[in-house]
Amino acid sequence: MERIISYKDLPMGFGKVVYFRMETDPKLYFSLLSKGYKVINNIVNADDSTIYITGRRQDYDCRTFDEYKEYVEKKIEDQLESRGIVKPNTRKFNINDLIDHKYKLPFVLKNENQNGGREKFLIATEQDYENLISACEFLSSNKLKQMVRFDSNDLKTKINYDEYLSLNFTVQDYIQTPSEYNTTVRILTSSSNDLLYSALKYKKPCEYLDDTTLLGYLLNQVYPISTKSIVSNTLSGGKNVLLGESSYTGLEKRLLEEHDIKSDKFDELVQTSLDVHEANKKELGIICGFDYIYDKETGKWNLLEYHSRPMVGDYSKRQGIAYNTKEDRITAEGMVRATALNKALTKKLKKVM
Repeated sequence: MERIISYKDLPMGFGKVVYFRMETDPKLYFSLLSKGYKVINNIVNADDSTIYITGRRQDYDCRTFDEYKEYVEKKIEDQLESRGIVKPNTRKFNINDLIDHKYKLPFVLKNENQNGGREKFLIATEQDYENLISACEFLSSNKLKQMVRFDSNDLKTKINYDEYLSLNFTVQDYIQTPSEYNTTVRILTSSSNDLLYSALKYKKPCEYLDDTTLLGYLLNQVYPISTKSIVSNTLSGGKNVLLGESSYTGLEKRLLEEHDIKSDKFDELVQTSLDVHEANKKELGIICGFDYIYDKETGKWNLLEYHSRPMVGDYSKRQGIAYNTKEDRITAEGMVRATALNKALTKKLKKVM
């Protein structure tokens, strides 16, 4: 596991040009300036030597950021697919398609813009399907005043749930993992083609749906689904098996064996992640978290999603870095970016020498 450096250990910049959006992490922004980096946030000022600490947003004559995002996602997913890593069949959620029963069971309804495993639901039975319809129709009707005994930030802000569902949610084919645990693998890469951290995340399914969002409340208490939680994230109570450690517990060994982790196939997955990140460093920035799920039926890894702003909680906590508040999380993420920048500069220096 790569050692995370602090802001004060950030190497001197000596005028090197870095592309960075200040709003990502003000502490890192001012640290870069104090260390002698030339920070730009406009693509027209970049050249071939520019290091992209955050991914670029203006590109490819796209009229909107959504167009740009779709272009980049297709580009990256095509590159992964050419190396044998596919994404489960995924399409945008449409409430009319839901009502018309156009989605084949079992499927996962997931909010692509929520972190920590929130708003990811497995719909496995016909009754689950009917209850999901009821929950979505309730949200779309904006009858929130009928809600009682529900204390959540969701009720403190006015949300157009009709738009919220269509803009944020996708429907994805369900992948059966090899054990009784919910499992995924996180691979955290640097654009310098270095592996920073990798872990198998696992969580035993709960007896209840542990999702604190309004939709989670509806699907647990009002229109309950049968499948409970399917996520493995540490923020929702999951645990991590750090890969590359010298020893493991009996359970950890079993999980690693069931997922074929110690194999050439997994080494190929890691190398593919590194290569794809390096090839798209302008779009992704200097760090990226790839999330994969192992398909029990095919014995293959599938891409769930990737993040240019990944959660780095376990990675940080293992090194004594606080991760309790939003500010802690931003700082930890900034320190990981600083670590990746250090590796990128070290490699550049070796090439010059």
